[in-house]
Amino acid sequence: MADLNAIAAAKTSELISFFGINADAKPVITEDGIVLDIDAPTASARLIGYHGETLRALEYVINQIMKRVDGDAPRYQLDVAGYREARRRGLEELARDAAARVVETGASEELRPMNPAERRIVHMTLRELPEVVTESVGEDRSRRIVIKRAT
Repeated sequence: MADLNAIAAAKTSELISFFGINADAKPVITEDGIVLDIDAPTASARLIGYHGETLRALEYVINQIMKRVDGDAPRYQLDVAGYREARRRGLEELARDAAARVVETGASEELRPMNPAERRIVHMTLRELPEVVTESVGEDRSRRIVIKRAT
């Protein structure tokens, strides 16, 4: 596994070099799996992209490459400058704020479209609050969460 992690880190650095960015990736074992932490302080925004879209695309490519290297390769997550943790905290705050408004006003609130991982963070954050329920609505890229008062 350590060899696969080293290969994944090298492939990530190589892929990023096509953007004209010199960056190192190092594997970090977390409770959620293996994160390839990319050190590119001057190019973080370029690698993250709008709402993390570029980062997710790079992650997809790396995972496809690694599946070709070894069919049993683990799934890798990419992170740049702590973006994923900051995004998670931001989504948790967004969810709690929206839930507070729903409890206060009684009116349902619809959040902006999110990818599956972001929706999961919102659902998991709000399941702890008995006053509200969450529901995913829409399809594909327009899928979003509606927060309603619990009945």
